[in-house]
Amino acid sequence: MYMITDPILVQSAYCNKHLSFTPFAVNGAQKVAGFSDEYHKVLMETNVLPEYFKSLYDGTTAQHIHQLNVTSLKHVSKHINSIGKDGMAASNTYLWLRNLMSVATCEALFGPENPIRTDELVEDVWTFETGLPYLFFHIFNSKTLQRTKEARRRLQLALGKWCSTMKQDDEQVSAYIRNRVGILRGYGVEGLKLGEIEVGLIHVPTSNSIPTIFWFFIHVFTRPDVVVQMRAEIEPIVKRGPGNIVTINIDDILERCPLMISAYREASRICNGFTCNRMVLEDTTITDRYDRSYLLKKGSSVKMPAGVMHASKDIWGEDAAVFRADRFLDKGLTSEQAKLRRAALTPFGGGAHMCPGRNFATAEIYGFMAALLLGYNVEPLDGNWDTFSPPAMATCPQATSVCKPEDEATVCGTRLTRRKGWEEAEWKFISGKVE
Repeated sequence: MYMITDPILVQSAYCNKHLSFTPFAVNGAQKVAGFSDEYHKVLMETNVLPEYFKSLYDGTTAQHIHQLNVTSLKHVSKHINSIGKDGMAASNTYLWLRNLMSVATCEALFGPENPIRTDELVEDVWTFETGLPYLFFHIFNSKTLQRTKEARRRLQLALGKWCSTMKQDDEQVSAYIRNRVGILRGYGVEGLKLGEIEVGLIHVPTSNSIPTIFWFFIHVFTRPDVVVQMRAEIEPIVKRGPGNIVTINIDDILERCPLMISAYREASRICNGFTCNRMVLEDTTITDRYDRSYLLKKGSSVKMPAGVMHASKDIWGEDAAVFRADRFLDKGLTSEQAKLRRAALTPFGGGAHMCPGRNFATAEIYGFMAALLLGYNVEPLDGNWDTFSPPAMATCPQATSVCKPEDEATVCGTRLTRRKGWEEAEWKFISGKVE
């Protein structure tokens, strides 16, 4: 096994066609979903896997991403638009954000008949996610493993029923889902069997982006000076009217809100401990910044832990452990320093298997945070950020990429009240030309 922590070597490995994630995907999928050896044989002996991976990218083209963004944020806007003059109190900030964004993401993927919308199934999504290490690494713990398998079975049943009735030409369902289900049907997978295989799908767009939203939220709203700066940056891009409609275009955030983007990247850098795995398919070499080459032998595995690069003082400075919202706006860096930082930030992986849904994940976060910043006062339930202690961050498990709060059940609550001048605002989101 090889481990790579140099950013330039990591990028060289990402771009090398002889280093592949596919062997891990096949074996990992069977452990996660628990599907039969018969279907595993289909994966290994047919063209289903290349088609499956291609479908991920075909379903996340720019136009499809715009539609995902708007559908997800419509669900979010319904929630925040319903906050009246008395405000809203969430007793647990993490669970509030987790549950809201889990349903929003699934609405975008599955459409108006989204099967993952009840509180019980949302809880199952996260029970399943928490138990993934027990499935991946065969850790014996009867209670945890049993709870994980029970949650998985309920999710598989709900997904299987939904997939059984999904029409292939239903454009209210995302292309991402329709493509995947269509390929599986083409290889004879039908009915409830579709749910058994697709259960891993829910893990991909929720397990990393949603904890990231939480840490981004905490880092921003616990810093009043950052809130003021971000509001000043966002307010010029919103459009008011007719009536009380306030429209935010995600493209405008990307083009005109550099502090928000920098702060999001900084939150990702701190909370993301993604470990990328690759299998060496043929003897191959990778090259570092000093033009030194390293031989990687066929059949070996390669691990590239992003957390090491994300925490490196050599790359980010002596304050690497501290959240600094404007870090990615730093000026005066040498070309070598700037290159290292670009190479070192890898929350979505890289190369041929870079996360295809990354633009959906970030757009959800930008839109939601922009509306909260402009339209609402966000305070801890005791009303005082000065006495607030952010929750401790748990160790990042190998099966996921983003650290969660150490004790999810005891995370403090949040109160949202309407800001003066925005009392009647009804939020609407546009992405590209989709609204």
